[in-house]
Amino acid sequence: MPVSVIPVRSDQELTAFVDLPHAVHSAHPLWIPPLKQQERALLRPGSHPFWESARRELFLALRDDAPVGRIAAIVDEKYNNYAKEPCGAFGFFECLEDREAAVSLFTATRAWLKNEGMAFMRGPLNPSTNYTCGLLVHGFELPPTVMMPWNPPYYASLLEGLRLRKEQDLLAWLIERDRLVLPDRPITEAARLKAEGRFTYRCSGKTTLARDIHTMLDIYRQSWAENWGFSPLSEAESAQLVKELKQILNPEYFILFFHNNEPAGGVVALPDMNPLLKRLRGSIGITAPWHWWRALPEIRRGCRTILFGVKDAYRLMGLPLLLFGILLEEMRKNPRFQWVEGSWVLEDNSAINTLLEDFSGRITKRYRIYRQELVR
Repeated sequence: MPVSVIPVRSDQELTAFVDLPHAVHSAHPLWIPPLKQQERALLRPGSHPFWESARRELFLALRDDAPVGRIAAIVDEKYNNYAKEPCGAFGFFECLEDREAAVSLFTATRAWLKNEGMAFMRGPLNPSTNYTCGLLVHGFELPPTVMMPWNPPYYASLLEGLRLRKEQDLLAWLIERDRLVLPDRPITEAARLKAEGRFTYRCSGKTTLARDIHTMLDIYRQSWAENWGFSPLSEAESAQLVKELKQILNPEYFILFFHNNEPAGGVVALPDMNPLLKRLRGSIGITAPWHWWRALPEIRRGCRTILFGVKDAYRLMGLPLLLFGILLEEMRKNPRFQWVEGSWVLEDNSAINTLLEDFSGRITKRYRIYRQELVR
C-alpha cells in the first residue's frame, strides 16, 4: 500500500503520534521509552509554555492505515527574533526503515515551513536546543543518558538520502572514575585557584533549590548568548524547568560559584534516571515505587551535566577549570559514583572540549543537527 501523510488533528491521532516510537523501538534494548503523559503535554499548545511563542504542525505517515512514521514542523518565533533568522525546525522524527514514509514526512514538513515563510529548516529539535535535540550518528552501542536521544543507524541514512546536510555536531564526553588520571596542570591550577579564594562556592540545598535554579538559568543565558543555536528561555519556560528539575535534581551535584558575592558561574548535573524510565515503559503506575527501588543502584552510579556556564568576565580567571574540578571532587566523595557524562557540547566549543579532555574525558557519542534550505 502507498504511504499517506495526515496532519494530527484529533486526540486519537495525537495518541498514535505519541505511541509510535514505542512501536518502532520497543524491541531494542538501548532505547529508553519516554513518559507518554509528559510527551503529550510537551506537544500540546496551551499545555506547555514553549508554544506561547511558537507554532507547529504534527504529521503522521500511514501505510494501510497503520502509523509508520511521524514528524513535527516547528516555527519558534522567540528563537527567530533572537537570532534574526527565518529558521524552521523539524523534530520528534521517528520512522520505520521506510524511505517512502520518510520522503513523505519531510515533503509535508518542508511545504508547511515554506508556507510559514521560513528560508531553511534545521533539526531534529524536540522542540528546541533547550530540550532534547540531535540525531545520534556515533555511539549506537552505548545507552543514552537522561534527556539524550537514541535512534538506530538507519535514521542518518534516511535524512542524508533526502539531502539534509550536517550543520553542527553535539558531543558527549564520558569521564569514568576508574580512568580518571589528571595531568599536573589541571590539578595544580585548580588547587591554586581554590587556595587564592577569589571565588567562593556552595552546593545547592532543598531550601534554596528553586532560587538557585533561577540563578543558574540567568548564568546560562549570559554565558551562552553568543553560542550557535542558543535560544533564551521565556519566564514561563524557566518556571516549568524549575518545577521539573526540583523533582530529580541532587543538590550536591548543583554548584554555584560567586565573585564578591555575585553569581559568576555554575554547573548542574542530573542523576541518570534512564534505568528507571526503562522499567516504567512509558507510564507511571502503582508499581513505580518498586521500579524506583530496583533502579536506584544504577541511578546512583552516574549523572549527566546538563547546564555549565561561566560569565564572560570570569572565563579568563580560570573559573571553568575550578568549577569542573570542584564538581568532580564532590562526586568522588560518593563511593557509589562511577561516571559523569558531559553532554552536550558544541563540537566547535574548543575551550570546553579541551577542558573535558584534560579531565580524562573521551568522546563516546556524537549527535548531529541537520540543515536544509527551503528557498534557493
